[in-house]
Amino acid sequence: MKIAIVGSGNGAVTAAVDMISKGHEVKLYCRNQSIHKFDEAMKQGGFTFNNEGEESFVEFTNISDDMEYVLEDAEIVQVVIPSSFIEHYAYMMAPHISNDQIILFNMAAAMGSIRFMNVLEDMHIDVKPIYAEMNTLTYGTRVQFDKAQIDLSLNVKKVYFTTFDKESLSETFDKVEKMYPHIVKEESLLKTNLENGNPEVHPGPTLLNVGRIDYAKEFSLYAEGITKHTVRLLHAVELERLTLGRKLGFELSPAKEARIERGYLEEQDEDEPLNRLFNESPVFSQIKGPNKVKNRYLTEDIAHGLVLWSSLGRNIGVPTPNIDAIIIIASTILERDFFEEGLTVEELGTDKLGLD
Repeated sequence: MKIAIVGSGNGAVTAAVDMISKGHEVKLYCRNQSIHKFDEAMKQGGFTFNNEGEESFVEFTNISDDMEYVLEDAEIVQVVIPSSFIEHYAYMMAPHISNDQIILFNMAAAMGSIRFMNVLEDMHIDVKPIYAEMNTLTYGTRVQFDKAQIDLSLNVKKVYFTTFDKESLSETFDKVEKMYPHIVKEESLLKTNLENGNPEVHPGPTLLNVGRIDYAKEFSLYAEGITKHTVRLLHAVELERLTLGRKLGFELSPAKEARIERGYLEEQDEDEPLNRLFNESPVFSQIKGPNKVKNRYLTEDIAHGLVLWSSLGRNIGVPTPNIDAIIIIASTILERDFFEEGLTVEELGTDKLGLD
């Protein structure tokens, strides 16, 4: 297939090289200010690709800062960006997309479909592509741009997949499954969003470690910041998330089971505490940071995760005291109002969410 990748971070570059290695035709969009980081890849003609221990060299240099060129003729457009930039890229992409394209949000779920759709409405652009979303990025990966090397430690084993328009689900699933065989078909956009584990895992434990982050030169949330005490706040958010799901009529995956199914945690004794599984995970334990208090584990996962879950709770009558406490304390520490700036049900539209 002809695939466009929008984004130039770890996930986007990995997706591009992975798709090339699977025989697809790929173009990648990178904004002009960042395109210099591909200098070494351009020099070498591609990337060294370490795919779960199997190393190969993948030729890939089709990287451009011209959005029209990248999107032209693409059958599937993978949007692999931080959730806070969805509207920004939607405005850039909107003039160049067509009705027959699939816009696939391969990232931690943040209601990308509706947010993209709302941008098109604001711009009065009457085009209706097929919107599809994952609950999480399909890779556990890091890119060393100075070496043109990709270290893909995990192809995520279970990823929820849904489309905004349910009528398009089966046909779109069949196409995307050819790229990602571990996706699981899910009809509810709300369920897919609530299966995003980042707002559950990142903000609470990060907030409880801000003193350590301020003091230390290096910090690893997964290896040292999720302890027998900080994990209690994670579990409190987990319970509120599960309750939101039950009120909406579906069962969500608990934190521990979800990460074992995805391949991030190794299944051991069923009584093994979640914090120890994080600390010893071959994937998570290799991920460093955050090394400053203002980081995406707080800003992105609160503004486009916990705030949305909190507003959902208010709309359907589910109290979220621990989620709300994290939002309030993070707002105080970072001197901003996440309730004011964050993503809400009202902003998305209750009719589009099916809550009206």
